[in-house]
Amino acid sequence: MVLLLLTGLISACSNNEEVTEHSYLFTGEGHVWSAELRYEAEERWGKDADDINTYSSEDDYNFTLTYKGDLDDLASMKQLDYEFKEPTGGGSSSLTFDEPVSVKEFTSRGGGTGAILREDMVVSVEVRWDDNEESFELVVKE
Repeated sequence: MVLLLLTGLISACSNNEEVTEHSYLFTGEGHVWSAELRYEAEERWGKDADDINTYSSEDDYNFTLTYKGDLDDLASMKQLDYEFKEPTGGGSSSLTFDEPVSVKEFTSRGGGTGAILREDMVVSVEVRWDDNEESFELVVKE
């Protein structure tokens, strides 16, 4: 009887929150650059103390841009600007190089709260390096 009462008390105190997790890998490439966006999000539905429906979300991303050619081709690069855009937001980065570039991969990370990126959405990528530019799209790899 005590166990039953204790179980009921614990159940009454819980918020009966429902959590949905999302994890997607968006990939794509152009002639010169390729990119991937690793995206993870969590949505929470529940009820507050007044029995009113609640919703919250959080997401994190890791965007990686990779040069497809030889590293020697990038050695003289002075400026690299890239951005990705998706229906719920995006990100960008601007890099200036005073010394020869020594990597072919550039990464940016971020996250926040708000609208969630869905697996059927398309992410557009724009890359500008010195006097060159390229655009392409990322989609979820199946």
